[in-house]
Amino acid sequence: MNIQVITHNLDSLYENPNVRRLEEDRVKNQRSYELKAPFCSVKATRTNLRSGLEISSYEGFLSKPLSLQFQTMYPHLEISYTMSGCGNWSGDGAAGFEMAPGVSTLAYMSDRRLNAELSPVEPLSHMEIRIDLRRFEALNSELSRRSPGGFFSRQLAGHPQIVKLFEQIRDCSYAGPLRHLYLEGKCYELIATYLDQAEMDASSGRPSSKLSAEDIRCLHFAREVLAHSWRTPPNLLELARSAGLNDYKLKAGFKELFGTTVFGYIRNLRMNEARRLLEGGEATVSQAAFRVGYLNLSHFAAAYRRMFGHNPSECLRGNGKTGE
Repeated sequence: MNIQVITHNLDSLYENPNVRRLEEDRVKNQRSYELKAPFCSVKATRTNLRSGLEISSYEGFLSKPLSLQFQTMYPHLEISYTMSGCGNWSGDGAAGFEMAPGVSTLAYMSDRRLNAELSPVEPLSHMEIRIDLRRFEALNSELSRRSPGGFFSRQLAGHPQIVKLFEQIRDCSYAGPLRHLYLEGKCYELIATYLDQAEMDASSGRPSSKLSAEDIRCLHFAREVLAHSWRTPPNLLELARSAGLNDYKLKAGFKELFGTTVFGYIRNLRMNEARRLLEGGEATVSQAAFRVGYLNLSHFAAAYRRMFGHNPSECLRGNGKTGE
């Protein structure tokens, strides 16, 4: 199935004839929708925070691939994070991007076309922060400066701060005005995190590795290998060989495409899992360290502290677990 959408504002996506409106929760300022197609069951939930700013989440499954073509007629910013699901997308003249678990994307576009394809490989669980930049003049000017061609995108894989921010948005338990204040603040924090990362990349003066489409495909394969083997990952030469790259292209390309090194990505996955175990009360500090591959507890504690800014033992307060 191929769905074509021309968007003039944030509402345009949901005014498509293939989308059916369901219920509305006025307390949360939330509306839900359903994608009408015989081979899929996908529910979308929109939370409006203020004019030009909303959070959208998508849950469901596909039995066949779904192609989407967008023509965005206004300055639009989107920050997405995929918990489950696979696909790919590309903008006019831009390299392709992956939609995969643990991968987050910032995309700015103005009067540009975008093509996307969702795969039926696994259930879909995906979140987006959607912004009409005509309501945010300073941010629009900043992104326009970075992207004179009307398109700018940045992907981060397994970035702990990004993962935590989306989890906080998803799990927000506040109600009423406090809920909207909290969620809006988290949206701005996501934008700041991404733009700060982009500034660091620009100031580093790192040369582009000029990745080809085949290089990008191979790098996505390498990331997928690591996502499933981070407890006992292959070494760099083994990973490069399995992905069809030399070790230099793997290291330079991985950093360019995903915003972190191969070892940084493995560390991020380990730390994210450790935080999940500790915050959920599923393990003590020593148990969490062992389960994510650390044999030395002090090394684990130091890595956790560098990543999250506090000791792992602080996560144990209030969840019934005590001690190391």
